[in-house]
Amino acid sequence: MIYEIHLYVPKASRLTPAMVEWLYQNGHSDTEPELFWPVRKLRQKALARHMLRLDPSLIPTQGPGGDVELHYPDEQIGIVLYIHDRGVIVFFPYMAYSVYSRVVLGMCYTYIRFLYDAAGFWSFDPQLNIISFADDFVSIEDTAALMDQMLPKQLQG
Repeated sequence: MIYEIHLYVPKASRLTPAMVEWLYQNGHSDTEPELFWPVRKLRQKALARHMLRLDPSLIPTQGPGGDVELHYPDEQIGIVLYIHDRGVIVFFPYMAYSVYSRVVLGMCYTYIRFLYDAAGFWSFDPQLNIISFADDFVSIEDTAALMDQMLPKQLQG
């Protein structure tokens, strides 16, 4: 079971629920003119190089098209940063009730904060349905609480 957090750089001063909804409806289309996109287009390889300056231990792999995946070297931690032409998706495994989960969350939120500080990325957590411009301790605690709440239910059914 994988948790995901989506990161985007809005063209306007902030990311709104309407923008996220537009991305979910039209984000897979290549027919929309650039003018309609609410988020900036990214240079995936340049962003991957920037991330590698923060954490040179990340392992880059080529994704579909021009996308780039950055994998944390310890497979048990399971963090993947998927960089596509409009944003970054941070994937990590659901974990509950452990210090280990807090360590993984802290690592993910370090990447998220770095991207916010470096390039103005906003985050959208589809599991919590929360948009934020700089994730902090409260976001980590909310995510941890959700994981503690959801994992047992998912394991049962």
